[in-house]
Amino acid sequence: MVRLESLRLPRRKLRQTPVWRRVGWLALGVLTAVVMVAAMLPAAWIADSVAVHTQRRVLLADASGSLWHGSATLALSAGAGSQTATVLPGRLQWSVAFWPLLTGTVRMVLTHSEAMPAPVGLSVTPAGWSAQAGAIRLPAALLEGVGAPFNTLRPDGLMRVDWSALQGKFAGGLMFGHLTLRFEHVSSAVSRLRPLGSYRAEIDWNGADGTLQLSTIDGPLKLEGSGTLGRRARFDGTADADPEAATQLVSLLSLLGRRENNVTRLRF
Repeated sequence: MVRLESLRLPRRKLRQTPVWRRVGWLALGVLTAVVMVAAMLPAAWIADSVAVHTQRRVLLADASGSLWHGSATLALSAGAGSQTATVLPGRLQWSVAFWPLLTGTVRMVLTHSEAMPAPVGLSVTPAGWSAQAGAIRLPAALLEGVGAPFNTLRPDGLMRVDWSALQGKFAGGLMFGHLTLRFEHVSSAVSRLRPLGSYRAEIDWNGADGTLQLSTIDGPLKLEGSGTLGRRARFDGTADADPEAATQLVSLLSLLGRRENNVTRLRF
């Protein structure tokens, strides 16, 4: 008679899941949860973040959609103390890529139905940011937020900003790149002569400081000059009027600066 003990099969040792594999599955679960939460974040969350980080100079109103794909009405103001903001017609749209987030980079594409002729790519890392070359059309009234003399002149007209590939570093507030500003059919609330003219400003940023060169394209009010931007901002130029418009522009020229050698000196 065979004993039952002799028929028992040898016990197999249970294999334990390696620690690294368990940690990997845990990390994947956490990442999945984070992605699901982020995917449900409303566009209003981005609007609040943009307002805080730009000191309320850039406002996203009536935001809809999500963190990944959304749109809003773009409004620009002079900053936290400003009581008014300029609302651009049309909608700003954005889309955020997922995979770059795993390396700590926020990569998005921005478009605007009215103000931007082409999409612009923007990348942000903990160290800084970069933007592809692009352009945007803005109302000249935004210049009032810069301060003197624009807050007195209260300009009106169109402003187009074209920029090369731009780079910035958060440490020290550094920026590198070139911008061209065109002011077309500019007028002023303090002058009945409309328009005053069209102008071009060339700006080169190289770190914490930039250079500015202003010239007149056409119009009865002639503006020329150059200066620096950044920590030691200054501008030195001249303003003059065509002979047939001199009488109409006397008051405006007196607001811009002091008369010297038959021209008005611009020093800011």
